[in-house]
Amino acid sequence: MLDRDFYPEILSSDDVKLLHDAVRNLVESEKERAIMHDPESLAKIVLRLYRNGLTEPGKLMSLASLVAARQAEQKAAD
Repeated sequence: MLDRDFYPEILSSDDVKLLHDAVRNLVESEKERAIMHDPESLAKIVLRLYRNGLTEPGKLMSLASLVAARQAEQKAAD
């Protein structure tokens, strides 16, 4: 039995690399589109989605972008 089975909340190095790449790519794509969200808040969104089971990088980035845009709209409305 793997340690991961006992400690599912611990991320492996592959998990961390995927998360890092997703956040980096998301920040870069937003710069190209002249959209700027706080990288830390993007990382929190990506991590939350990943821990909820969304592990495909493309879908992870797309949904994280939508969530960040929605949060920005809500802040602007307040």
